[in-house]
Formats: sequence, C-alpha cells, structure tokens
Amino acid sequence: MATNVPDFTRYMKRSRGVWWQALLLPSISLLIGTFGIISTSCAKVVYGEYIWSPLDLASHWHGPWGRCGAFFVGFCWVVAQIGTNLSANVISCSNDMVNLCPKYINIRRGAIITTVTAGWTMVPWKIISSAQSLLTFMSGLSIFLAPIAAILAADYWIVKNQKIDVPGLYRRHGRYRYNSAGTNWRAAIAFVVSLGPNLPGMAKAVNSSIKINAGIEHIWDMNYLWGFSSAFLLYVGLSKAFPAGETLLEGMIWDDSAQEGIEVGSSGDDREGNGNGDGKLAGEKVKAF
Repeated sequence: MATNVPDFTRYMKRSRGVWWQALLLPSISLLIGTFGIISTSCAKVVYGEYIWSPLDLASHWHGPWGRCGAFFVGFCWVVAQIGTNLSANVISCSNDMVNLCPKYINIRRGAIITTVTAGWTMVPWKIISSAQSLLTFMSGLSIFLAPIAAILAADYWIVKNQKIDVPGLYRRHGRYRYNSAGTNWRAAIAFVVSLGPNLPGMAKAVNSSIKINAGIEHIWDMNYLWGFSSAFLLYVGLSKAFPAGETLLEGMIWDDSAQEGIEVGSSGDDREGNGNGDGKLAGEKVKAF
C-alpha cells in the first residue's frame, strides 16, 4: 500500500492529511489480520480444520441464521474486493500507463487494460486456490515493491531533501529526465541489487524441489526488510557519490513562476514549502546547484 499512497495524496488540499494514512493504514491492517487469525483458529475448534478463506468458512453455516450471515459476509466480501481492487490496483496502474503513454492511453483505457490483465491474464483464481499460494504470491510481490518504496522514500527525504520542482515532474524533457534514455541509473542499480538475492528464494517458494543455499533462503525469509533497506542505502550512497546536480535544488518550486535563477515571491501565489503544507512567501532565489 505504501507505493499506492501517492496516487491519492496527490489530490489532498493539505499535506498534514498524510499523517492520518500513516496512522490508519497499519492499524487497520493489523486489526483485519487479527480477525483473520481469530476466525481461522475458531474454525479449527468448531469444524476440526483450519479454514482461512472467509467464503469457505461461510459455506459451513446452515439454517436460516446461517444463510443470512453467509449472505452478508458474501456481500461485504464483494464490496471489499471491488473497493480494494479499484483503489489499490486499477487506479494506480491506470495512472502509471497514462504517464507512460499519454498520447494513446487515458485513465479509462488504462482501467480496461488493467482489468483484463489482472482479471484474466494473471489467472487470479490460481493465486487464491490455497493459503500457501496466496502467501507465496504476496511475498513475491513484496520483493518488487519494497525496493520501489525505498527508492521513492530515499529520493524525496534524503537525496532531494524535500525540495523538488513540481512542474518538472510532468515534463518529458525536464530536469528529471536524467539522461537521453530518461532513466536514473542509480535507481536502476539499487533496484536490481535489492531484487537479485530474493529471486532464488522466490523460485524455491514456488517450486519446493529447487535446492538453494541456506543463506540465500534466509534472505527470502526477510525479503521485505532486505529489499527496502538495501535499496534505500544503496540509492542514497550512489546519489551522494554521483549526484545528479540538475535535480538538486535550494528550495521548493511549486509552479512555473519560480524558474531557475529567478527570484520568486513577487506575488502571493509564489510559495516555498515550510513542511506543513500551508507554504510561505519565498523571497529568495530558487535555482539548481
């Protein structure tokens, strides 16, 4: 979910609203996980087996009250699946495709492509066929998302020091193009180095007959911790050793009125961030090092 947060915080009017997400996301996830553990354990006591799927658990409920409860559980399950997939998967993936190919893909076409890919091409019914396959898929997903989240956090908080050119983020040939190919090689190296050691463990999780070194297998056991920490530290190290000077700013650039080397603050619309989202008048030059 950490990598999906910007898809929604971009629409906020005040930056302090992000702290509510930092508070609620972990607590709600912990609460839902606790309910799952409790219900699975209760199923062992009542039915003699561990039933992890809410739908399979509801199928054991008989009689008028049981059928009524199963209906509401199924209804809530459908609403939750639609809401989760729309917010965490369809919208974020559609935004990414729009950014990559804005000439050919809009948000509606991106949603259609995402729906077909996720709902059919990826055979999701096999992913949720058992608890083991679901956990393996989620663990495999985390080895890709952990370095992405780490690079995003390291770039904004450490490398850029919360000073970015907001209009430049949307320019194809702006300051954040980095090179002719439009790639940041520091991020690419950090991603590959973080991902590599986790791949053998993922292969063994999918196919238990594969033999790998015990040390590599232990890295898989802590795949998210390794993926996040290694990518974070390596990206910061490479960015400090080989800085992309054109992307390092002395202050925040909120709009096109604050150009490189031009003094801003001549009007109330030119603002420099002060960390609480309200902004203050910027009476200094904002320029690249």
